[in-house]
Amino acid sequence: MFEQLKASIVGRLILPEDEGYNERRKVWNTSIDKYPAAILVCKDATDAVAAVRFAKEHNIAVSIRGGGHHVAGTAVSDQALMIDFSDMRKVSVDTERMVAVVEPGVTLGDLDAETQKFGLATPTGTVTETGVAGLALCGGIGYLRGKYGVTSDNIVSVNMVTADGELIKVSDQENPDLYWAIRGGGGNFGVVTSFEFKLYPIGPEVLSVDVMYDFEDAKQVFKNAQAFVRVAPDEVTFNMLTLQMPAAPGVPESLHNKKVIIIAGLYAGNKEDGEKAIQPLRELARPISDNSGVVKYTELQSRFDLAAPKDVPVYGTSLYVKELGDTEIDILVDKFKKAPRASALFQFWECHGQMNRVPSDATAFAVRDAGFLLCFDIDFTSEDEKESKGWVESIYQALLPYSLRKTSYLNTAPANEQLTIDTYGENVKRLTAIKQKYDPTNLFRHNHNIDPNK
Repeated sequence: MFEQLKASIVGRLILPEDEGYNERRKVWNTSIDKYPAAILVCKDATDAVAAVRFAKEHNIAVSIRGGGHHVAGTAVSDQALMIDFSDMRKVSVDTERMVAVVEPGVTLGDLDAETQKFGLATPTGTVTETGVAGLALCGGIGYLRGKYGVTSDNIVSVNMVTADGELIKVSDQENPDLYWAIRGGGGNFGVVTSFEFKLYPIGPEVLSVDVMYDFEDAKQVFKNAQAFVRVAPDEVTFNMLTLQMPAAPGVPESLHNKKVIIIAGLYAGNKEDGEKAIQPLRELARPISDNSGVVKYTELQSRFDLAAPKDVPVYGTSLYVKELGDTEIDILVDKFKKAPRASALFQFWECHGQMNRVPSDATAFAVRDAGFLLCFDIDFTSEDEKESKGWVESIYQALLPYSLRKTSYLNTAPANEQLTIDTYGENVKRLTAIKQKYDPTNLFRHNHNIDPNK
């Protein structure tokens, strides 16, 4: 059956019996172990067109791999045709138009490396191996969110293959309904073969926040951080990470196995003004260490890659909250103290500034009034899988009553129908109508799916 497809492409079609199949079907989260019917390693957009037309003709599901870094592993599915963009990683910078033209296999590290040659950047995420495509289509929350919004806010245009196998341009002028939908609506509406992103003057060096506090001071740190967010300028954006330090070479012995809170962020503006602006984050409690200062933007972007290690099974999810009240803080502190593994990770991403200034119905990305995004995940072994997953679920259920309309950040959440509906909120109706128009058979369903028949 696949001979027809093989004859119509310029890329490579890999079948289960072919060399390289097992490597290509792997994704970042190794708990995802699925076997596609075939993998098309695309060389250009025409391969994606051929794949979609073939899948539609033969009634085969498709999955789309950009970076393959989502915790839910939606890039791969059993007996589906995987459209694999891993080899399409070109970035072109147009300094006159202040845009980056980005292929769908590009990672955050690829994008930053190229744009920083010109002292430019677009808002992305915080782990360099994340794929830009999946990140952008579902939002994209990083260190520039306060000043320039989420990644999806900065999509200028895309080229996209529809469910009919047509390659179209999507922008505010061309197919504007799709332009609204792809900015947060995920891969529901087609296969994006290239992006254009807005660029801003950032770097090559930035003023970074890098402070470590003792977890014993967690309540004080969280309360003071929240107070700061209420008055923080757009230029200051930070994340708080709660983790147990490893007993590893390079880590001071006094920190071995110690639970700490790390504040990481930047000032997206004049460094001299930034010193005063970030000072409150250096005084949330008594620091264990403070390495805040001027660093390369690419260094800041890669600082927490080790918090998302390769080749391990991972389970995690997320919730938005309006505020960190005493109850929420007590739950978080108690749950972290009871973590079953040293690899347990809590992340607190403050939400303010430009990302919250965009109306909730201006794009598909609907959560524009949160105070914090809470992400929690853990890696596990076969021996403690049940306990580890149960721990994550216990946090989720304990915090759900205090969450913002039961919303999650879809880039850090399982593919779950009700969770998706809750997160899109009032935008679901419009998203469903657009899905019915462009993908009535739900060909693109291996994602945070908008079901066209509901």
